[in-house]
Amino acid sequence: MGIRIVIDSTSDVTDEIIQKYNIKMVPLTVNFEKESFLDKIELSSKEFFEKLAVAEKLPTTTLVSPGAFVEAFSEVLIEGDQVLGLFIASELSGTYDSACMAKNMIGSDGIHIIDTRSACLGAFALILEAIKLVKQNKTIEEIVKELEGLKEKVVAVAAVDTLKYLEKGGRLSKGQAVIGSLLSIKPIIEIKDGKISVIDKIRGKNKTIKWFDEWIEKNNYDLSDKPVLLFHGRSYENLKLLREAIEDKYKIKSIIEQEVGAVIGTHSGPGVLGIGFVNK
Repeated sequence: MGIRIVIDSTSDVTDEIIQKYNIKMVPLTVNFEKESFLDKIELSSKEFFEKLAVAEKLPTTTLVSPGAFVEAFSEVLIEGDQVLGLFIASELSGTYDSACMAKNMIGSDGIHIIDTRSACLGAFALILEAIKLVKQNKTIEEIVKELEGLKEKVVAVAAVDTLKYLEKGGRLSKGQAVIGSLLSIKPIIEIKDGKISVIDKIRGKNKTIKWFDEWIEKNNYDLSDKPVLLFHGRSYENLKLLREAIEDKYKIKSIIEQEVGAVIGTHSGPGVLGIGFVNK
């Protein structure tokens, strides 16, 4: 009996990794006014941002239904494998609760579900740890215990052009989002313990790369022994600049680049630039 990792689309795991490790991805849904699309299945990042640019109203997102998880989990169990599910923070989406409902509906001991307490690149970083542990042939109980201990060590920080998307989507209060409307202010947000918070603000868009560099140095992060995730939303030029600034300086073991998908893009908007890793 093997272990199959099941994820939702908000972790934005690359297609290459999904295929290489036979990961099952269950998509959330993005809703424009008259159309709905399964994230990554029916709408790519490129297509999403093109639609967002001309949309009169901001899109909304819909969680994964318990029924969709019942179908996904059942397929894995029928193939003789156990389910190791890692999903977006329960504070940010009802997707994790849907997965728990599906587990209860199926009633199998072969389903183990983890609330990553993160999203996007933070959840992706934890999923990379899960892949590593599965490859080490640990039992699913051992893997779950280790991942639960690693959750608090996940680091996920991003610079966004505006907070209006997070505020409109209900992920930040209007008071927290006021900063985003100030002239030439680029907010820095952190996803930690299931919450999104503004941890700093930069004056002038050209200072983002410098901020990340100084932040790594100030926190004395050792990036030489771990994969580092660099994410962007229609901002690949800035991602390249960030990579050039930090890759050799901090002797980074490996870097995985990715563009945020439609669900995360709905809440971050274009222009986002982020970094994530497990600080252990």
